Amino acid sequence: GTVNRGMALAAERDVLLLNSDTEVANDWLDRIRAAAYGDQKVASVTPFSNNATICSYPRFCQDNALPEGWPVAELDALFAKVNPGQVVDVPTGVGFCMYIRRAALNDVGLFDVEHFGKGYGEENDFCIRAHKAGWRNLHLLDTFVLHSGGVSFGDSKSPRERAAMETLRRLHPDYETRVLRFVREDPARLARTAVDAARILAPGLPVVLSVLHDRQGGTERHVRELAELLNGKAVLLVLRPLPGERVSLRMADPAEDFELAFGLDEAGYEDLLTALRAFGVAHVHYHHLLGHGERIGRLAARLGVSYDFTAHDFYAICPQISLTDHTNGYCGELGVTQCTECLARSPAPDGLNIVTWRQQSAEFLDGARYVISPSRDALVRLAHLVPGAPLRLVPHTDIDPAQRLPAPNPPRLEAPRRLKVAVIGALSTIKGADVLEEVALLARRQQAPVEFHLIGYAYRSLRTQPQAHLTVHGRYDDRDLPALLGWLQPDLVWFPAQWPETYSYTLSACLQGGWPIVAPNLGAFQERLEGRGWTWVRPWNDAAPDWLAFFEDIRSRNFATCQSPAPQIPVARSDAHFAEPQRSRDWYATDYLAGLPAHAPAGGGPERAMLAEHLPTPEESLATGARGAALSALVRLRALPVLAPIARRIPLRWQTRVKTWLRR
Repeated sequence: GTVNRGMALAAERDVLLLNSDTEVANDWLDRIRAAAYGDQKVASVTPFSNNATICSYPRFCQDNALPEGWPVAELDALFAKVNPGQVVDVPTGVGFCMYIRRAALNDVGLFDVEHFGKGYGEENDFCIRAHKAGWRNLHLLDTFVLHSGGVSFGDSKSPRERAAMETLRRLHPDYETRVLRFVREDPARLARTAVDAARILAPGLPVVLSVLHDRQGGTERHVRELAELLNGKAVLLVLRPLPGERVSLRMADPAEDFELAFGLDEAGYEDLLTALRAFGVAHVHYHHLLGHGERIGRLAARLGVSYDFTAHDFYAICPQISLTDHTNGYCGELGVTQCTECLARSPAPDGLNIVTWRQQSAEFLDGARYVISPSRDALVRLAHLVPGAPLRLVPHTDIDPAQRLPAPNPPRLEAPRRLKVAVIGALSTIKGADVLEEVALLARRQQAPVEFHLIGYAYRSLRTQPQAHLTVHGRYDDRDLPALLGWLQPDLVWFPAQWPETYSYTLSACLQGGWPIVAPNLGAFQERLEGRGWTWVRPWNDAAPDWLAFFEDIRSRNFATCQSPAPQIPVARSDAHFAEPQRSRDWYATDYLAGLPAHAPAGGGPERAMLAEHLPTPEESLATGARGAALSALVRLRALPVLAPIARRIPLRWQTRVKTWLRR
């Protein structure tokens, strides 16, 4: 009733609903009013905001932080410059900032206080009634208002929200269908993308194109962390493969929603080059070519810019990526004959033989400005392929070299408690899932005082308690891993990897947490664990009985007595010609960026028509993670015959965001 009383006090004037938790700038109200009078039948106008569901920016239907480095006034001015006077029709306005014309109020009536309570649903009901009476509800694309969100009515929430939604359903049965259709079509996406493009160009910084595969994991995390490290010094774009010989161009920051999609036929490839020139790409950094065709490998040459290569695995040497064979273990790198037999079982892309594969890789790496490896082990293997390449040993940036890592200090293990061994991650065969299960089964059969806990999951369902001394705790977020380890309190962490990993972010987390560690004598583990107490490096291919005997031995010899084993002795090196590891954060901020120009974007930036032509389909956005994994389904909507066909066609995350909004 309060809003109605306010609207009635000035019966001749238009109305502006504006939350107390908003921030406005520039001539925002003039633009909103101009849109309201741009057509005789406009009932409501809602601008963009960071927290406005179907009017949200940068990510659609999400609550966003204000883009870093963009004060409200500057961001609003950019919207005004990029999308002047543009509007799209929406099924309803959003009440955080909604302009209502008096003529519409006179025609449709005030808010329905009989059916709706405080702060929920009444503006939606008004917009629906206005639409049915022939009026338009507009989303204004040239104005941005900051909305902190969630404080307008204190702690009054769920019961009122649910009651309002049920009332809307009863009074307007087609409302949800119209909202879901709008979400599916997303007519404001081009406007958001155009602002994204302008934000990429605005700082005048060097633009680096990072080429990735389409998988999640350490490679993706490294690029994300690199973008954070270089924030304010460079802009990182990411190119990833899409199904159907297409590629996705995005910003490296996962909080951004910018995305374009290009085919790799002749016309699509030329459009991609045009777009990259328009963004002023000054350098290409190849992090992975898995899933990409040879045209992507030629991007730097076609753009006339330098390129780097980082070895996140061994794809340049081994088409199987991990130097593993059909046994899912390290192959030993025994020579061309072994590789030929391996490729007969699992062919390389395009059917290339191992000699041609490595020749092409060597030519590509020899042309790089830098060939970067996060570990000495991987660098030595690359040196055999390209001894003359500009090799650089640069650890990833997750651990600050100045950070003093805590020394392990486990408590005494009192009898009869079992030794608690944690294994972490998404375990494939080469990550040791089968080895873990085999040792845990043997521990159960022998009633050994050792138990295993998988923080994560495996590529298949592993046998657990009571069949094995194994508990699987399920998926986790990387940010939660320290807390999960603190909750579980394992005696040590075991890495049962069957291939020579090039880094291991999981190992970093354990080093930062000060946990005792058991690791294989493969890959980066040895060099990263040199000289560390409460650490064991074991033969990677030990059989299950050997592993179990080892765990039982250290339980009694070390953990029951609080006696640390001797620190790991540094391995003998035949690679003294390599420089010492670079201080990664300093190196990326200096050497890496040195000489990279802030290219003037061709034509002043990408044309709007080009952006419109290359907006991705919803399915492509979902495939690249732009919408993320589903939070939950709209179960009720999907169960309704009239709504199920629409609901099935909308990515689940969108449905969840709309569901949250519809309850407000």
